[in-house]
Amino acid sequence: MTTRAVAALALTSATALLLINIAPHGSSTTAAAASSNAAAVPAAGAEPTATRMHDLIGNVQADNCARLFIDGGSNTGEAVDAFVAGSFYQCALSGPFRIYRASWPQLSQLQRQQLMAPLSQPSSFCIRSFEAAAPLLPPLRAQEAKLRQRGFDVRFIDGALGNMTGARVAREVVTYGSHPQAQSAVTFRFDDIHVAPGGVIKPRALATRQTSGASYDLVELVRRVLERNRSAIIAIRLDVEGAEFGLMEALLANPDVLCGISHLFVEFHHSATDVQRQGLPRYGLPPDIFETLKNRVHAAMEQPGCGLLLYWRSFWASCGDKQRFEWRDSDQAGGPATTR
Repeated sequence: MTTRAVAALALTSATALLLINIAPHGSSTTAAAASSNAAAVPAAGAEPTATRMHDLIGNVQADNCARLFIDGGSNTGEAVDAFVAGSFYQCALSGPFRIYRASWPQLSQLQRQQLMAPLSQPSSFCIRSFEAAAPLLPPLRAQEAKLRQRGFDVRFIDGALGNMTGARVAREVVTYGSHPQAQSAVTFRFDDIHVAPGGVIKPRALATRQTSGASYDLVELVRRVLERNRSAIIAIRLDVEGAEFGLMEALLANPDVLCGISHLFVEFHHSATDVQRQGLPRYGLPPDIFETLKNRVHAAMEQPGCGLLLYWRSFWASCGDKQRFEWRDSDQAGGPATTR
């Protein structure tokens, strides 16, 4: 399968939250940088207007951020709350050795803390979270207002994170319960994403609709930030319901962008079991893509000058949110389990 074909999977990206953190590699945030961010906080809730759709990436309002955290897949805003609480710093320090560069085991605890230090200072970041299922946005706007009152530069953006930028990009949105937030934009079939070992599906898709809305190209967004700050530190979280495979292919096709990212947290879907992996070819993906992506990303990480410090990959969570098997019993996903 070609890179172009795999990357196309992300065009109808699901709920997309992206957080980018910009500062010199390996440095901690200075008070000056933090105050500069606070002074530049844009108006809360502002969204692209019809007259500015030609510059959607500019409407993200990330150009002048000293640090930026991009989160793909806002959902209920759990990951943003976790980032604000410093949980991503803990994730970055406590992962298994296989998610880091080969030199990680030889580093002292102090050296590791210094590398991940920016994540311990969330108030110094601009936070940009993308949500492609519009009905989830009203409570996210309330969360945004509360966080901004506390001094955080946070924006929940009405749009998907994908491999193209456009004002009206097609997407599929699934309703899976009676809860007002029981909706999700998806790339894979919803029931494929949420089938557990043993064939249990919880929650299950109840209705599906085709819609369209704004989409933001991940590579374009990151490149734009790097062009304005070559020493940027960028942290990305992806929980985008199947679009992660196409987004990772797009990053690998642009190694200058991939290596401009410092921290990459990704939840992979439809890959946790042999049965799920054998179903990936229906989406044009090889069954072993989870492993081949890992090998290719780590090969890039080891190249001289590559700034990528961490490639967190999980079948169950992307740091900052519930494990999927825990989420299945939440109010949002409530209802009896079913089997195929």
